[in-house]
Amino acid sequence: MADVERIEAILDELLARLDGLDPSTRAMLPNRRTIEARCPDLDLVRHAEWRQGRLSVLDAAPPRRPDIRISVRSDDLVRIADGEVSFGQAYLAGRVRVDASMSDLLRLRTLL
Repeated sequence: MADVERIEAILDELLARLDGLDPSTRAMLPNRRTIEARCPDLDLVRHAEWRQGRLSVLDAAPPRRPDIRISVRSDDLVRIADGEVSFGQAYLAGRVRVDASMSDLLRLRTLL
C-alpha cells in the first residue's frame, strides 16, 4: 500500500491536470460539478469543484452529494500515475470505480 503523502501528491497532480486544460476542452465541460476522489484503503477523500472552467480544491466536503465520484485503491492510483496502466484499462478491469451521470462519464472518457 502506498503512503498517504504520495497519494495526496498524485491527487493534487491529477486535479492540477484538470485545471490546466486548454480552452477548447474546457468548453466541453459543464459549468459546475463537484468531484470526490477517494482512496478507500487509506481512508483518504478529496473534494473539488469545477465551476465555469476552473477547478478549486474544497477544504471540506461539498454541501450536497458530489456529481462525480471516483474511487481507486492507492496502489492502483500509483500504477496509473506512473503510466504502468491507463485510466481506461484500470476502469475496465474494475480497479477504478466512477459514479457519474452518463454525460459526465462520456466527458471524463475524453479527458482521462
